Parts: sequence; C-alpha cells; structure tokens
Amino acid sequence: MRTASIYTLGCRLNQADSALVAGELSASGYEIMPWGKATDLIVINGCTVTGVASQKTRQAVRAARKRLPNAFIVLMGCEATVAKPDKYPEANLIVPNPRSDTIPNLIQAQIKLAPPAKPVDDFTLDGVGLYEERTRANLKIQEGCDFYCTYCIVPHTRGPARSRDFDDVLREASALVARGHRELVLAGVNITTYSSHGADLADLIQALLAIDDGFRIRLGSAEPGPIVPKVVDLMASEPRLCRFLHLPLQYGEDGILAKMGRHYDTSEYASLVRSAADKIPGLCLGTDVIVGFPGETEESFSSCRTYLESLPFGLMHIFTYSIRPGTPAATMPGRPPGDVSATRSAALLDLAQAKAEAFAKSQVGKRLVVLTEETNPVSGWSDNYLHVTLPGNALERNTLMTANIVEATGGRELIAQA
Repeated sequence: MRTASIYTLGCRLNQADSALVAGELSASGYEIMPWGKATDLIVINGCTVTGVASQKTRQAVRAARKRLPNAFIVLMGCEATVAKPDKYPEANLIVPNPRSDTIPNLIQAQIKLAPPAKPVDDFTLDGVGLYEERTRANLKIQEGCDFYCTYCIVPHTRGPARSRDFDDVLREASALVARGHRELVLAGVNITTYSSHGADLADLIQALLAIDDGFRIRLGSAEPGPIVPKVVDLMASEPRLCRFLHLPLQYGEDGILAKMGRHYDTSEYASLVRSAADKIPGLCLGTDVIVGFPGETEESFSSCRTYLESLPFGLMHIFTYSIRPGTPAATMPGRPPGDVSATRSAALLDLAQAKAEAFAKSQVGKRLVVLTEETNPVSGWSDNYLHVTLPGNALERNTLMTANIVEATGGRELIAQA
C-alpha cells in the first residue's frame, strides 16, 4: 500500500483543509502515517500569514526533501499561492488556493503548478476530513475574505469570501459525528460572513445541532460583524454551543485601527464584547492583537494597553507585526524599531497571562462540561476553553462529562472532580 504523511502549518482552516486531503488520500488507497515516518508521499500545507510562517514552510519542505530524497512532495496552501515556483525546487507539485482538483488527481496528472479554480458563491467539498486520533474535528464552512485589511495577505492567498453549500456542510458534519467526534469546530477565514441558500451562521449552527444530541459545536475565530449578536443569543440559550467567542480586535486604539483598515472602532468593539459577556455567564472571550504596526507610538500603545485591560478577555494572542509584501501596510512609514516592538509585545503577553489566570480562577466552584482527550491522568477541554485535569478518575477518552472545578493551578489549567 502507498503511504503518505501530512504536515500542517498555520490556522485551523489549514487544519481542516489537511484533514480533507487526508480523506482524499485514504479513499485513493494511501495509508496515512504520522509525520516523520518514511512515506512515499509528503504533503506540506504551508502558511504565509507572517514572515516567520513562510520561513517555517520553507524549512519544512527542505527538511522533507533531505530526509526522504525519493518521496513525492506536495506543497499546498497559502504559501503555495503566493510563492514563485522556483522558490521551492524540492517540491514535485505546487498546489495554490483554491485547489482545481483532489490531491490524488493532481499527483496523477503530474502537474507542477495547478491553475486556480474559479471561485463560486457556494462551494462543495468531496469526502470527509480524516481525524483519526482526535476527539474533535474541524469543519470547513467558509473560504476567503473581502475585508482586505492593510496588513493581511490572506485575501490574496484564499480569494474572495464564499460560503460552503449548506447541505454539503451538514453532509460532512453528519459523517464526522457518525465517526464518533464529540466536538466540531467551525472553521473558515471569515465565518461570520457565512451565507448559503438564505441561511446565515446562526441558522447553520442550529441545523448542525439538530443532527444529533451527543456532540457539541465550537466556533473558530470569528470576525466582529452584524451576525455576532444573533450568534451570542443562540450561545446563551444552547448549552451545546461552546461558550467561547474569539473576536480578533487587532489593536485597541482608533488611529491604528483605521490604518489597519478594520471595519469598526474601539467603542463598537467594546459594546459588542461586553454585551456578549453580560448575556453568557462564564464566556471565554478571546482576541488577537498586533503590536509594532506602522504608526504605533508610545501614546497609541498606552491607549491600547489601557483599553485591553478594560475588557473581559480570557484568552489573548499577541503578535508582532510582520511585513507581507504586496499589502498596503508594507510601505507605510513609522514602523517602530524591533526592540521597541519586542518590549511592547512582552508587556501585552504579561497582560494576557494575567487575564487568562483571572478567568480560570473565576471558574473555581463552577460545574463545567469537559470533553476528555487524555487518560493518564484524565484531562480535556471545557466548553469555555480551559484545560481541566481530573486526577484519580478512570474516564474513557472522548467522553463529554460535567466536572466540579476545585482549583486553578496557573495559566488556563484547572483541577476538577467528576
């Protein structure tokens, strides 16, 4: 039997794409092996959202060729979309977004550079994502983005916003639930723009929850937008929609937000997240923040930090701005020196740690629904995205259970009793 391994860099959407490729390969007769094993085929799903991500993709391709000189190497994803083919001479096949065919078919045709397929408003995907060792599965519902934030390369690598056909989403979701996955994570570049056959994101969630009562749904990163209040109301009333809402802010000061091309100001964002926190007790509110953007001053950074301190975040991802060639921000003046950006990043990382610990402590004494993922000791993730360990218990993996939280041990770690 032919063997294949897949290495994924970047976001949850890339993970969903890789799982779909794994399903295609398995259906075509490949045995999927863990990354690092000697295989006939290597698929690397690359990322280009930052310079570091592109570098890691380049290193992965080089290392794969050095380790397995006779393997067939496929580079796919966002890095494959923007990179010139001669940047990756080690790759036998370069597949940009969106794919024009399945990976097995493209390999069979020995195409060096697959032409991108024409985007459509509603798209369908063949097969079912393969997540053999996971209790949760990513479910791709949307692709692309029309926002064109000035720092972001993703609209160029993923194309315009488009939604997956409503019935096709339900088809794959039903198959994943039938395989035993107890959590589905809705993934896309901009899932709050989902629209198919008159259904919006909230409508899709309700239809997915009706498939079966033995699993739960978690939202991936969701851009602030007009659908969010409707989703919040659903989350407040539906216990199987996880109490986790990741709304990327990117910066907490209006001048920099305007330079970034974001579609809201700090007042609108604060109103949105405070309303969500008020309606959903125990909500874990997540966000992304970029420091070191062109035009950032000590004054704007101070305002940003004060703003972040004022909001009820339980999870903050801090990034240092990375130039993406071809984006408007790449040529903007006033980028802070590297050491200044590093200092500011460190300050926000400290704030993020403090907020994560405060949120975790606020859950002591509460009863949380946990999906167990490890058995020695038993541990898993709560619906509001905290890691819970249950010492002295003998629960099976992939069990949804209610745990009594007795202690917060640092970071996002909790101790519980069954």
